[in-house]
Amino acid sequence: MASKNYPSIQRIAELQQFVADFSRIERVPQLADTGRPENDVDHSYGLALTCWFLAPKIAPELDLAKILCYALAHDTVEIHAGDTFIFAPEAELNTKSNREDAAIVQLEHDWPDFLQMTQAAKNYKAKTDEEAKFVYSVDKILPILMVHLGEQSIFWKRHKITKKMWQQNKVTIKTSDMVAPYYDLLMDWLSDTDYFYKERP
Repeated sequence: MASKNYPSIQRIAELQQFVADFSRIERVPQLADTGRPENDVDHSYGLALTCWFLAPKIAPELDLAKILCYALAHDTVEIHAGDTFIFAPEAELNTKSNREDAAIVQLEHDWPDFLQMTQAAKNYKAKTDEEAKFVYSVDKILPILMVHLGEQSIFWKRHKITKKMWQQNKVTIKTSDMVAPYYDLLMDWLSDTDYFYKERP
């Protein structure tokens, strides 16, 4: 029988500080109708819960435990790299991958006793398996739902995001064949309430 290795209370406290620091990373959309920005803890929990809801129904052949680990770890790189808005300036988008790679190295240094977390973040970024692709695709659905539940047209107009821009960007929903049908379902759902920015002729 393998011996147990109890992490110290101090180390568990450090993990709680990690969670607190992670919650300081604010995302661009608000958290539905709360009137405040969504943070990375909100988002990661929401993604994990949504994947848990969806996976047994649309992807029962996948490993649910692995999906939940990916969902919880997928944005941990942002504690060092920061959140990058999908419609950020091109110069910022061009540095995203390198910033995240450097963040993974830093996480490995900070958490040598939690390599499962950093490996999950690394595998998610590389989309190494169907579970990672599943989480990645579900992740791309949630921001638009948060906008719909919150600011609606105010958000899209503030950032000057047209429906065409969103359609072209969100084709990433199709990364997972199991989640792909939600792209067209979202298109149909959004046709009832077109909140997007309209460019002047």
